[in-house]
Amino acid sequence: MTDQSVPSTADLSAVPPGPAAARSGADGRRVAVSLTFDFDAESAWLGSFKTDTPSALSRGAYGANEGVGRILTLLEKYQLPATFFIPGDTADRHPQETKAIAAAGHEIGHHGYLHEPPPGLTESQEREMIERGIDALERQVGQRPRGYRSPAWELSHNTYPLLAEYGIEYDASQLGADRPYWVHDKGVRTGIVEVPGAWELCDSSLFMFAFSPHYLAGMSSPHKVQEMWCGDFDGMYAENSDACFVLTMHPQIIGRHYRMQMLERVIRHISRFEGVWFAQMGEIADDFRARQAAGPAS
Repeated sequence: MTDQSVPSTADLSAVPPGPAAARSGADGRRVAVSLTFDFDAESAWLGSFKTDTPSALSRGAYGANEGVGRILTLLEKYQLPATFFIPGDTADRHPQETKAIAAAGHEIGHHGYLHEPPPGLTESQEREMIERGIDALERQVGQRPRGYRSPAWELSHNTYPLLAEYGIEYDASQLGADRPYWVHDKGVRTGIVEVPGAWELCDSSLFMFAFSPHYLAGMSSPHKVQEMWCGDFDGMYAENSDACFVLTMHPQIIGRHYRMQMLERVIRHISRFEGVWFAQMGEIADDFRARQAAGPAS
């Protein structure tokens, strides 16, 4: 990414910060909350970590064998929508779990084919990755993805033109604000909406442990993570800035029992607040487009 690809303050001014941007419409919505899950399974280890050892792949399989079911049960308990970003390899390797996610009514987004970070790909390789990912999701669940989250939140200089070419409507790979904004590529506004995330709101940066191929400390206390996540939500809510609070989680990580218990506590905390809108990522992008088309309130 170049500096020109990162939105400037002016680029974000379409939805100004502070009370002036508060959702005061009849819907009463104040903060959008999106629970998102990157169902990487084995693909993260194969594509990003470049390892195929049985022990590493078994960690990915845990997400399919245990994590997905626990997540779907929790979402059903609270009748919450979610977005799952699924690599094509995961959809092909775990079709039953992928179909169960779709059958439960959750949105499915593009997440590469083998969790390949785009900066390491040529333009033709990245094009093939996007095509294979779309094909796998269409074959397994009959859905063409509207949204894209780049593996490891890494983008190349070719990513956005390719996403536009393949009809992707929103991206979830940037970290530039607490609310949606238009993606700018090489200084030019695109038609792609960014629904941003944050490493501080991602389970992998807080919980993931590994000796190899790269050392990851992980193993944070769930109480520490709960404090961080609830604190960030509280701040967004108090600021009243049309925020979108996006949690990024992985079935193989968040799917452990004690972490699922923590996630439930976070959900219950957020649910206490008035004006909270639990939404899929595509819904947040659609809402942003509609508000941009309507223009500022008179």
